[in-house]
Amino acid sequence: MDAVMIPKITEPLGKYWEQPDPSTILLDTTHALMTEANFKDLHEYSSTIPTGVYPGKMWKRYDGVHDPRCKREDRQWLLMWYDEIPNQPDRCSINHRKILLLNGSFPPDIKFIDPPYK
Repeated sequence: MDAVMIPKITEPLGKYWEQPDPSTILLDTTHALMTEANFKDLHEYSSTIPTGVYPGKMWKRYDGVHDPRCKREDRQWLLMWYDEIPNQPDRCSINHRKILLLNGSFPPDIKFIDPPYK
C-alpha cells in the first residue's frame, strides 16, 4: 500500500495561507493524528470549502454540524485537503481523514457548534 501524504503547497498564492506543516501530521487510510497545536492552526470550514484551490491546502471540518439528521454524538472533526488528480493538472480532489489528537481528547477551549435548529 502506498503511503498517504499531503503534498507541500507549491502554488504562489499558498504563501498567504497559514496551516501546520503537513509532515507533522500522521495519516493512514482513515485517520489523521495530530497535536492540539496543529488542530488549532487549521482554518475551520464546516459549512463551506475554502477558495483558492491548489494541492496541499488543508482545513478542518466539524462534519454533521449543519445536518439536522446528524446526532451530536455522531459528529466528528475531519482533516480536509486538496490534492492533485493524476493526468488532470487543472483539477483537485478533496480528501479527508478523521482527526485524532495525540492526547486522545479535544482541548476544553474548542467550541462545538450547535446548529440553530433542534
